Amino acid sequence: MKGFPEKVLLATDGLESTALAARAAVDLARGGGAELHVVHVWHTVPSPHYEDFIRSGLKDVGRETLDEQVRTIEEEGGTVAGSHLREGRAVEEIVGQAQETGAGLVVVGSRGMGRLGRLVMGSVSTGLAHRSPCPVLIVREGDQAWPPERVVVGYGSFEDTERAGLLGTRLGRALGAGVDLVGVVGDADEGGTKLREMERELEARAAEIESAVGLRPRVRPLAGDRRRVILDLQAEVEKPMLLSFGSKVLGKAGRVMVGEVLDRVLAETRGPILVTSEPHPASRAGVLERAGTGAPEGPAVLVATDGSEVSVRAGEYAARLASGLGAKLFVLYVVDEHLTFHSGIHYGQFVEMLSEDGREATAKVQALAEGAGVESEELVVFGRPERTILEVAEELGTDTIVLGAEGMSKMEHALVGSVSEEVLRHANRTVLVVGGHPEGKPGPEK
Repeated sequence: MKGFPEKVLLATDGLESTALAARAAVDLARGGGAELHVVHVWHTVPSPHYEDFIRSGLKDVGRETLDEQVRTIEEEGGTVAGSHLREGRAVEEIVGQAQETGAGLVVVGSRGMGRLGRLVMGSVSTGLAHRSPCPVLIVREGDQAWPPERVVVGYGSFEDTERAGLLGTRLGRALGAGVDLVGVVGDADEGGTKLREMERELEARAAEIESAVGLRPRVRPLAGDRRRVILDLQAEVEKPMLLSFGSKVLGKAGRVMVGEVLDRVLAETRGPILVTSEPHPASRAGVLERAGTGAPEGPAVLVATDGSEVSVRAGEYAARLASGLGAKLFVLYVVDEHLTFHSGIHYGQFVEMLSEDGREATAKVQALAEGAGVESEELVVFGRPERTILEVAEELGTDTIVLGAEGMSKMEHALVGSVSEEVLRHANRTVLVVGGHPEGKPGPEK
């Protein structure tokens, strides 16, 4: 099919949660005329004794898991063009394999969410949704989860991209499913002016999609809470809808969290969800795509904040620095993946809580930037703080990184100062660390 990914990569764990994902990958590869590849990631368990023996045994188990998945697919009439066994962290290795294979779509299973929190594959699927530079289809386990009867593409009021509409419609066509292009406004205004305006935008976008894909989505302008509207749409049909959302990514750093809608839907949906990435306008890839050059548009300063007093002080310093340089200030908050993966709190609620904390933290620094007459932009990203700060700086081409670190006790330093130390150790650009003291008095700026 024209425009459909040429290669589909199924990430398998060999467990029940992958069964529907495998079926989805086979259906899509067959319907879209794509090659199907399968990857399984294994990792060893550190041990002071018999390390080679344990590693060899776990690798053999991984190979058996991969081979069994390939046999199952072929017994059910599918064709596997390539199988790949990798060792390491699941999300990173799956992304790496997708890039090496040239996959245009990654399909992964998920055990879903619940009061007990996410299980292993749930964390992998969520990590891929935030990190993968190519589209990711997450298929929930459940008797009625696949195939979907309709595809719902979020537009305008969601974290939308043009690619989400095109790929979502192409998947719908490959599956023989209808496609809805949905835009949601707040509570309908008197006379329905906003709804009519949204309908006009949807019709224009539907015409563009029809021209590119050959299938015109049905437009649905709706009013209400965006998350609630989408979840209510799923209740309209017996089989779940496939939800298609877009996301803006900053290279290896992954998705910029523009709002909590996608993450709450990720946590609560009972059906498959497609997340399609597109370069963030401020990223090197985004600049290249828009202007034909990968060079930064002008000087830029990155400040990392966690909302603490010392990070706000770092933000104040960064704003003054950006003003003096005539630079744009990017204000970064990292939602720590370690906390979200291991929290006992419901994932959607936890991410929303951390995202709100992040936006409060960035708002403090943006207010300082505004007072200094500096243009600023908020970036809330999911990942490991020390690594994400460096990846964002690299992707944005910022000249300087500014962050805070408390000069406290050794224990507090180990907990708070480790991020700044890692950034200082590995950065290939200027890093300014603004110190602090437990008495709350300004510390030296380094």
